[in-house]
Amino acid sequence: MTGLALVVALVGIAIAVLSYRSASAARAALAARTAEDVKRGEELEAARKAERAARAEAKERRDEATAVKAELERSKKKAFEQQEAAKKAGGAQALRVELDKLAARLAEARAEAEHQTTRARALEKELEKAAAAVKRLEARPAVAAAPAPAPVAPVPQAAAPAAPAVDDGRLAAEKDRADKAEAKLAEARKRVADLEKDVKNVRGRLETEKRVYIVQKSELELAGDRYAELRRRHEALRKDHDELVEAVRQAAREERRLTQQEAARAEAATPPAAPEGEGEGDAGGSSAA
Repeated sequence: MTGLALVVALVGIAIAVLSYRSASAARAALAARTAEDVKRGEELEAARKAERAARAEAKERRDEATAVKAELERSKKKAFEQQEAAKKAGGAQALRVELDKLAARLAEARAEAEHQTTRARALEKELEKAAAAVKRLEARPAVAAAPAPAPVAPVPQAAAPAAPAVDDGRLAAEKDRADKAEAKLAEARKRVADLEKDVKNVRGRLETEKRVYIVQKSELELAGDRYAELRRRHEALRKDHDELVEAVRQAAREERRLTQQEAARAEAATPPAAPEGEGEGDAGGSSAA
């Protein structure tokens, strides 16, 4: 009897040890799975934050591109008005200054458009990274279910099936959120593509404006050269005219001087007339004789 009792006691102790080890392994697996779920949740939250930041950045870049586009339209309108005003005023130099200002504005707008294009491309890369992170999280295999405890431990057996159900629901919710995040990422990528298209259109218009400006500048430079040549000819003709006028005046003065000299010589060469009394006395004496 004593040996049988000892055997029964040893068997009970062995069963208890096995049950304890099985329960410990189940608890450890459940804790590991919970930690993995928490980590996945944090990664999904980080991906969602990155997606929200990317959407905000895309909206900001699009607003900036719209502002640049409006500024280009205003600059073009203002340049046209300034050109018309300069044509009416007839100031080639003022028109050249205004065109130089327009060239500076166009260069600045072109640089801004290129900067926005670079930012948009960088933003698209960030969105692709966020989408890849979400897809990677969705494709990650689920952690294996925890092993069921031994039949001698009824309490862990009743509690073990509840954990996978909770985990499955949470995984389904996370998958739904990931799908929504992917849809939002696709929408953001589409907006970025639209923004890049707008920026390309703006760059094309800038190139056209630059070519038009170069042609107009060449024409203005040619007109300026012609104006300078005409001005030089005008100055030369004016100088010749002044010299001719001065020569005519000098000739007139010389002619007056010569006339006065001739008159003085003629007056000096004329003999003085005899007095009237002396002529009558001579006549009386002749008759008396």
